[in-house]
Amino acid sequence: SYGEKLAIKRARIVAGAINKIGRLLEIIAPYVDDHFLLVYCGATHVPSLTADRTDTDEGEMKQIEAVTRLLGNQLGMKVSKFTAEETVEERNAIKQHFKKGDDLQAIVAIKCLDEGVNIPGIKTAFILASTTNPKEYIQRRGRVLRRAPGKEFAEIYDFVTLPRPLDTVSGLTEEQMRRDLSLVKNELSRIHEFGRLAVNAMEASQLMWEICDCYHLPYPDEMCEEEL
Repeated sequence: SYGEKLAIKRARIVAGAINKIGRLLEIIAPYVDDHFLLVYCGATHVPSLTADRTDTDEGEMKQIEAVTRLLGNQLGMKVSKFTAEETVEERNAIKQHFKKGDDLQAIVAIKCLDEGVNIPGIKTAFILASTTNPKEYIQRRGRVLRRAPGKEFAEIYDFVTLPRPLDTVSGLTEEQMRRDLSLVKNELSRIHEFGRLAVNAMEASQLMWEICDCYHLPYPDEMCEEEL
């Protein structure tokens, strides 16, 4: 239906927000010598962005390609894509290299990790694209939190996308505010779910308060009955 197509298009715009890649490079920098990293991308395209800022013929590229190139070329990390494009044999080989922790540092993946793939060694995850389905993003979190030898805890960086900077929200018309709310509520719901059991729950709570205050929304705990 038209509504479903619009929702898919909007989700891909969110997943492909170009600011996410810049922020990823900043946040992942302290981990450039680490292993057991996962970067979760969206099935979307972004403006072509390589280390030398050159463009492809089409002027854009898949988000997963952009991330893989930047991590490898700009940060010098050893990374591998893990998608449906790789054969079963290739994916099994990638998992084995990743498990050893002596060569392959990071897996850059898309939706195939939702399909029963088990890689419990993941210690740090950077989620650039999140589904709006609570069951799905809770399952993704669970995959990262699975126990493994030498793994005491896991870190998850879930990238939040808002329609605009919070300091500009006060100047919106009622119609503009209304158009923002669907996306904002979806992001709030996920922040609330990820933050409530996290070690840094206070940071998540502070972010939610800031968003709710700007958009005149009740705090997520108060919104449960309204089903975010």
